[in-house]
Amino acid sequence: MRDLNALVLGGVAWNTMVYVDEFPPPVADTVFANGMVETVGSSGAGKALNLTHLGADVTLWALVGDDEAGLKIRDFMEGRGVHLLTTTDAAGTMRHINLMNRHGERISIWASSGSFEQEVDVAELAPMMDAADIVSVTIMNYCRQFLPTLLRAGKPISIDIHDYDGVNPYHDEFIAAADFLFMNSLAMPDWRAFLEGRIAAGTRVAVCTHGADGASGLTSDGGWVDITAKPVADVVDTNGAGDAFYAGFMTSWIASENLEEAMRCGAEAAAAAIQSPALAPL
Repeated sequence: MRDLNALVLGGVAWNTMVYVDEFPPPVADTVFANGMVETVGSSGAGKALNLTHLGADVTLWALVGDDEAGLKIRDFMEGRGVHLLTTTDAAGTMRHINLMNRHGERISIWASSGSFEQEVDVAELAPMMDAADIVSVTIMNYCRQFLPTLLRAGKPISIDIHDYDGVNPYHDEFIAAADFLFMNSLAMPDWRAFLEGRIAAGTRVAVCTHGADGASGLTSDGGWVDITAKPVADVVDTNGAGDAFYAGFMTSWIASENLEEAMRCGAEAAAAAIQSPALAPL
């Protein structure tokens, strides 16, 4: 398998993870946690960490505040071997408080959302774009600025639209730009018809994950491939499972362009991630 050179744009946060047996009812109460940890989060970080874990050469760019949380992110990424480039976020570092129950479910509170709109120097990242085999563009609003340059260059673009509901216009520009489109089926019962429509519109590969029920993939020159999830006896933390699937899929796809093999590698990477307390296996 040849080395993958990946550029990940956007999506880094400093998260506080709080673990409880069950989510508390919506009433005033005192809740005792089983544990708490602070760590890097968000989808761009998850993809970069999992790609790096699988041996890819990864550059991650994101808006990060000039604050204590931003310093922690920089130190964390350096320690995990991710080449991190940052632009200072005028609104400060994005921060989440994630409440996790023993079933792997999550309630995410955006304690600090960072900037929704901030002008970035797209040209500064041109050398990284040119060198990359694949560019993952996180659906942060400020990342829209990269799409015209990437499209003009004909660079392969991957987009993860997560739990897209099929109607939210916020996603339209990202969806239209995707050569590789990833999503989950949580909010869209008719995901097959949607992804078939995207393939007909020019998307090269479309993948929908279903959590513990596996994943489904479709290419422009083949039919559907459906796989089951790899069984895991001890689920530690489900955060990063989708990003790990993406990383396993893309590293395999770049090497072989075999959909079934890439789906299998994605499932194996996701299983490894949910057995780790971090976004990617330690």
